[in-house]
Amino acid sequence: MSSQMLNSPYISGQFPNGTLIAGIGLFIVRTYYVRVSRSLKQISETPGTPDAPYQPEKPSWPELRYLQWGVFVSVVFFIFVGAADTGGDWLLALTGCLLGFCAALFSAMLGVGFVSLFHLWQELVSQFMRAKIRSLLLSFPLAIFWLVLGLAVTAFFGMVVEKIPMLPRELLWGLIATLLGGLWMGRSHAALMLRVILMVSFTAIVVVAVAFSYWWIIRQTALLLVLFLSAIGALNIFFYSRWVRLKALKDNMLKPPDPA
Repeated sequence: MSSQMLNSPYISGQFPNGTLIAGIGLFIVRTYYVRVSRSLKQISETPGTPDAPYQPEKPSWPELRYLQWGVFVSVVFFIFVGAADTGGDWLLALTGCLLGFCAALFSAMLGVGFVSLFHLWQELVSQFMRAKIRSLLLSFPLAIFWLVLGLAVTAFFGMVVEKIPMLPRELLWGLIATLLGGLWMGRSHAALMLRVILMVSFTAIVVVAVAFSYWWIIRQTALLLVLFLSAIGALNIFFYSRWVRLKALKDNMLKPPDPA
């Protein structure tokens, strides 16, 4: 009965060995991060000297080193999972290793993107809570106008770059980056309302794209395999967000300004 359940297409499908390796990898990576998180928590709770001056040269950055080892182990398991059910064919095994490595890269980019999106939403909600609702509603038509104008300008420059081959395509991306940077730094109610519109639209597109990607990958492999690998990637991203990113922000805040 248990073997039939493990051979179910929704559980392991044609990848029983890969599913088993992914489960083992999830257990090992989780155990590793639990231990290093406890160690870092003990270090952070150790009383220090609060009045000590900032020291730019530090002996080590354990959070980053732990993350690097965790990512290395995770990538190794991704590669093993990709090559586990190839039947001994070295060419298929090599292809599986490459697919596993690409899956690890996709998981890393997706996780870092979601962390960045979460913090952007956190900053946007904080700005939205400080704004006046009446002013936001009154600025909604102006925000729509600026949105249409920005899309029109971007489309116009896109056609210009397409018509004139000598113009570099980086010019269009530079224009888009400038517009988005100016929009995010704007302090008007119209700019805030436009940021809300763009963030809602972008988040909806990302969620739908990720949901479709997971649906397609599960149909090509197996549900439990995808869940195990996703959990491994989530552990790395959680450790990065919880320890490495916060440590970098804290060190940047403590760093004294450069003398003029």
